[in-house]
Formats: sequence, structure tokens, C-alpha cells
Amino acid sequence: MAENNIWYLPGPFHRYEDDVKALAKKAGLRIIDANVTASRDGAAEKTPKVALKPEWRPADESDGKLSIDEIRAQLTAKGVQFDEKAKKADLQKLLDAQG
Repeated sequence: MAENNIWYLPGPFHRYEDDVKALAKKAGLRIIDANVTASRDGAAEKTPKVALKPEWRPADESDGKLSIDEIRAQLTAKGVQFDEKAKKADLQKLLDAQG
């Protein structure tokens, strides 16, 4: 019987919050990029839980609401001036108006 020690994880691996290679090594698993093979032969039953970094998360994976810091960052990136003491709702309206 073959050993089921393969962790099929979609790459690229740098998009995860944790060091997935270190997690795999600790768990005795080998990582294979799930995007490059349809086979799931030897897949491990239990794999470490990992999360994508915020910038890699699909929009539908969150509640769709930005934190006040994220709103400020987007406004700044767009060159929009705003009051640093403004409330989140006001900043969100300003961001929404930018399109």
C-alpha cells in the first residue's frame, strides 16, 4: 500500500501567510502544486490549515468590507486627500465615489 503523504496545494506557495514548506516538512508531507496536475494519487488525508495573504484572497472570500486602514491605503494610492480623523463610513463613501 502506498503512503499517502502528498499535500496538493495550489501555488504559488509564497502567497500563503505561513511557510508552507516548513509546515509540510514538520508534518512529513511532500507538496505538489495542485495547479499542475489533475492526479490526486497519494493525497494525505490530513494537511495543515493555511490561509492566503490578504492581497491574494479573492474578493468573494471576505465579507466585502475593508478595514479603515485598507480604505485609507486605497485613498492614498489614488492620491485622494482626506481627514485622518474621518470616520470609516465617510472614508468608504469617498472611496466609493472614486470608482
